[in-house]
Amino acid sequence: MAATEEAEIETGAPAKVNVCLLVAGRRADGYHDVATVLAPLALADSLAIQVKGGRGVHVSSDGAGVPEGEKNLAGQAASALLGAAQIKAAVRIHIAKKIPVGTGLGGGSSDAAATLKTLNEHFGRPLGEDGLWRLARRLGSDVPFFLKNSWAFAAGRGELVTRLRGPAGVRLLVAAPRRSVSTARVYGALTPDEYVREATALWEVIARLEQPAAAWWAAGKNSLEAPACRAFRFLNELKSALVDLGFDAARLSGSGGAFVTPAADEEKAKKAVAELTSRGYWATTTATE
Repeated sequence: MAATEEAEIETGAPAKVNVCLLVAGRRADGYHDVATVLAPLALADSLAIQVKGGRGVHVSSDGAGVPEGEKNLAGQAASALLGAAQIKAAVRIHIAKKIPVGTGLGGGSSDAAATLKTLNEHFGRPLGEDGLWRLARRLGSDVPFFLKNSWAFAAGRGELVTRLRGPAGVRLLVAAPRRSVSTARVYGALTPDEYVREATALWEVIARLEQPAAAWWAAGKNSLEAPACRAFRFLNELKSALVDLGFDAARLSGSGGAFVTPAADEEKAKKAVAELTSRGYWATTTATE
């Protein structure tokens, strides 16, 4: 396909939840080794991608706190793909944000992965799976997961991804403060005695994925929840609010600040969303994909 062929393409970029996240230690490159089970969610951003002749990448969004231009990860993804494939084109991306920023739900990484996949497809797949993975790995630890867009086990710093067969349609309650949480600050608060040297919880989650949601969710943990709650005290208030509303299984996703919990009782979940929203939190129900 010619690089200058014009197109307007719409695509979705799903959120994720870390069902289990274990941090094993700090690496020589400054990152941390993790082992995690991730699930894609129905909650998603919407991207409108326009390709024209010319050059340059422009990103806009209707979401608060979303960086524009090449400060945005989707913009970086577009530039990286054009460069790697040696394609000259002008790309404009508009992101309709549904996934709140700085919540551990992976919105920025998902937008980047959706951009990579969409542009690669539009230009006739100049990059194979390995080429896309290498770009995704450079962009961020969660981006390779979103290339696969399925339940997965991820290791390394998150870029080594293996598909899993996980349950779709599991209703979840998701709630977050209307303040973003810094991943760097959360990892900075993590202490060596909180590193997990064995992956028992993770293997328990994987082994229970064919059981009801309460079983596999209860087996999980998040090594970053305690340090996140120390670094950002307002997360403790949200966790307490969820417990008071009857959702004591709520657990932080990623480095936060969204808490997620199974919500089998639809009416109870709707009431919780209304109550949390009235208290100034962002809250919604969604489901695993």
